[in-house]
Amino acid sequence: MKLKKIGAIVLIFAFIFASVVVNNVYAIEQQGYISANISRQIITPFWVEIINISPYISASGNTLYPEVYVEAKNASATIIGTMYLEKYSSGNWVNVTSWSLKGTGNVFSSKSYTGVSNTKYRTRVVVTVNGESAEAISGTCEI
Repeated sequence: MKLKKIGAIVLIFAFIFASVVVNNVYAIEQQGYISANISRQIITPFWVEIINISPYISASGNTLYPEVYVEAKNASATIIGTMYLEKYSSGNWVNVTSWSLKGTGNVFSSKSYTGVSNTKYRTRVVVTVNGESAEAISGTCEI
């Protein structure tokens, strides 16, 4: 008789323990789901030498105006880079032309380029500021 009571107590304890484990697993699943929702927020890059990199593109008729602004944290920092005008072709972004960037503290560059109708374009910039490299891409512009 004692053996049966011990077996029943162990069985009850096992059910209680199993329900605790299931609840903990459920809590972990819920936490992962919440994290997935949080990941939809905008992520800002963490740069040591750079305050801002802002590529932009606009158009008037068939004329495109790619531009970029780069600002270093240190006013005497050396900025070297390249601004690219790219077009979307056959599922890929293809380089159309590029311009060099060079300056100290901050750099602004604005260019013009005659594009082709019914084509999407964007500005991409690759810079090095006091040895720290970064890349940024504008939104698209279709003419």
